[in-house]
Formats: sequence, C-alpha cells, structure tokens
Amino acid sequence: MTLLEVKNLNVELLTKGGYARALDGINLSLESGEILGIAGESGSGKTMTALTLLGLLPNHSKISGSLKFSGTELVGIDQKRMRDIRGREISMVFQDPMTSLHPMLSIGTQLTEHMITHLGLSKNEAREKAIDLLTEVRIPDPQRSLDAVPSQFSGGMRQRICIAMALACDPKLLLADEPTTALDVTVQAGILNLFRRLRDKHGLSIIFITHDLGVMSSLTDRLLVMYAGREVESGKTSTLLQNPRHPYTRGILDSLPDISGSKKKLKAIMGFPPELGKQPLGCAFHNRCPFNTPQCESHVIPLTTLDSHHRFYCDIDPLKGDS
Repeated sequence: MTLLEVKNLNVELLTKGGYARALDGINLSLESGEILGIAGESGSGKTMTALTLLGLLPNHSKISGSLKFSGTELVGIDQKRMRDIRGREISMVFQDPMTSLHPMLSIGTQLTEHMITHLGLSKNEAREKAIDLLTEVRIPDPQRSLDAVPSQFSGGMRQRICIAMALACDPKLLLADEPTTALDVTVQAGILNLFRRLRDKHGLSIIFITHDLGVMSSLTDRLLVMYAGREVESGKTSTLLQNPRHPYTRGILDSLPDISGSKKKLKAIMGFPPELGKQPLGCAFHNRCPFNTPQCESHVIPLTTLDSHHRFYCDIDPLKGDS
C-alpha cells in the first residue's frame, strides 16, 4: 500500500532578495514498510523535503504541488489537523542528538509529554510505555534513565533516546535526518541495525536522509539522489549504486574511499552547488560536470526512464561519457 505520494512539490522561501525556490518539482513515493534513502550534498534539499512533510517550514513559505499521506492531502491542510499528524502519524529523528534534547529536562519528561498529548495516556501509563521504548532501543537501566538528563548519556545513547521519542506514538512514517552523523563506526552500525529491526518488527516506513551512499547501501530499499533542490536520479538502491546514470551520482560514488584497501585516488567533485534561488534553467550540475555540453546549460533536461524503478534527468551516460 502506498503510504506517501509526492507529486511536483515546490517550496519557495522568503529571503531578503525575495522568494527563492528551495525545492523544485520533487516526486517520490513510499510504500508501507519500505525504507527510502534521500542522498545529496549539504544544501541539496534533503532536510527541506522532510520539514515540508512535517509542515515545519518558515513563515511566509510558498508550497505548491501535491503531498498525500495515507490518502490525506497535506498541502494547504488546516494547522490543527497537521499538529494531530505531526508526532502522531509522522515523526522525525533530527540530525544532532546534542541539540535535539532539552538539556535541563529529564529524559522521562521529554519522552512522555507527547504521549500524554497525542495518546491521552496518564502519566503512569506514559512512563511505563517510555520504559518499554528505552528497552527496545537498548538503553541500559531504562527506569533509572528516565530520571537522568541528556548530559549523562553518550552521543550514541542520546540518538537512541531520540529514536525512542520518535516512536513513542506508534507513527506510520519515521523521518531520520542524518541520524548517524558524528557517531563512530561501531555506534553507527548499531543505529542502522536498530532501524532495520524497527522496520521488520513494526512495519514502519522510513525516509533516511544522508550524504553517505555507503550507509544507504546497507539499509535502504530505494534511493533518491537530490541536487540543488531537484531530483537527479532515483531507483532501487542496488541498481543506482551498481549502475549510476547521472554524473552527480557517479561523482558521489567516486569520492568514497575504497574499504578494500585499494590505493585508488579519490575523485573529488570540483566546485560548489548553486546558491539558493540561483538554479539555472538547464541542469543545475552543469558547471561541475565533466561531461558538460552547451545544451546542459540552456534547455530543460528531460526525464529518462530505464524501467519502473530507475529514472534520471540527464542526456549523458557517465559510464560512456557521451549522449
């Protein structure tokens, strides 16, 4: 069953120079129990996509297109109804566990307040469920941990607590915004295993945001690659990683170190993404692309669909270097 369907989603943010487009024609879908990865450099629109799903955009933002969740259109939805969905049916694990938790409030207070609001539980019922959640995400001595404050936990433990908070109201969709950033490899592996276990146990749908395609390879079913607020390539994760067709996807893969011990030189993507609101008419990646042609700069890039699971916006085959 299709849980989430986004069609031609556009978001414009108000800046000092007027409105600037942050998301440009985003299309994606998510099935129940599926994990979708969204990848791209900083500023590509990954987090903006998640915040749009939650209705957490800055004041005076303009949104157009369609964003249907469980059959309900979220674009233009009443704010009271959106508050009922946010945290209850759609929840989010934010990027930095150091700032996602209030430093002065106990873990118990932060973990139970939205259960009391959304689920109508008593304080004792919410506390019992909080203990179960901390047990599920493998926090040692969960009953005692509820009375502790965030500074008493490591970064990895704080991230697990944030995941427990996101799961507190049994959501259908979990948005995870780079939840393994700044964690060491061992802790990172534990967090990824936790997401897999939660999906398998609860049938949870997950949108996992990261710039690390290596993380995507071990977790996600499908992958959406974004650049400058636009989709550049999407498809099954295994297909994209083995046969990338957009030069940007290929560039990200070439910049990853080889864990086999090979001394192959890393290939950096030269240059910088365009500034907000200054995306060109043609391919936004053209000034950094090794296969750039005059047509890339001036005309709208058509969508190429290889099959029902793999599509990209480019006239170039990066494996061949020609049209």
